[in-house]
Amino acid sequence: MSYKLVAIDCDNTLIKHNGEIHKDNIKAINMLLEKGVKVVIATGRNDILVKDYMDEAGFKEEVVIGCNGASIRYLKDNSIIQLNYIPKDTMKKMIDICLENDIKAKIYTLYESYSTSEENAEDELKYILTHYTKQLTVSLEYKYEKDLYNLIDKKEFLKMVILEEDREKLLNIQSQFRKLEDINAVVSAKNCLDIMKKGVSKGSALKDYANMLGIKQEEIVAIGDSENDLEMLNFANFSVAMGNADDFVKNACDMVTLTNDEGGVAYAINKIFGNE
Repeated sequence: MSYKLVAIDCDNTLIKHNGEIHKDNIKAINMLLEKGVKVVIATGRNDILVKDYMDEAGFKEEVVIGCNGASIRYLKDNSIIQLNYIPKDTMKKMIDICLENDIKAKIYTLYESYSTSEENAEDELKYILTHYTKQLTVSLEYKYEKDLYNLIDKKEFLKMVILEEDREKLLNIQSQFRKLEDINAVVSAKNCLDIMKKGVSKGSALKDYANMLGIKQEEIVAIGDSENDLEMLNFANFSVAMGNADDFVKNACDMVTLTNDEGGVAYAINKIFGNE
């Protein structure tokens, strides 16, 4: 099979547990780009938070699927391909759930993050991945906002993020949000729940991006590690789970590669594209 597009998750897939890209991954990605294969990063983060990694990996066309599929954008010139905002009435219901359960939450525009708590208004990577050593040169504006209802009337939001260390509580929170008919709530890290508009996922965004490029489903490879990657992995013709992925992700994929710390992305690419 001649594959033309490879979609790669960011955290715990492309990058190691310390936040650095494995050197073998950079080499493999550049090999694909030289062959004319399109490579897109599909992340739960706001797209701008992977720009440093895109630059490091040598991407020339900096297209990123961000916010778990809510955005598709060229980072180089900030031109937007697609945005999927959460309806305002739904956002208010989501805020209600947070307030009723005393849940700390963040809500995201394309460029900003607003928190329901002053102590939680900082960069979420400090909470999600405290062991990251890489310092990002490009980031978001992080703000505390007391009246989120008023804010929702003024701005458009792509996603909400709930941070909760208690895994059982996190899954309970997820079930509460899933009772809302017009949202999609997925776990993107051990302690992180991402909530987007219904129908929005990395898989749906990958499909839209492939259609824009004229690339068929059977010409697509996807690589990921977590629940928020499943729709993307299921959409691709050939799916790869990281060695550090959850078991249910591994069971859903065509191949299990090495871990993110071992350069699992490069190992998979070299196997699929016949370099080994």
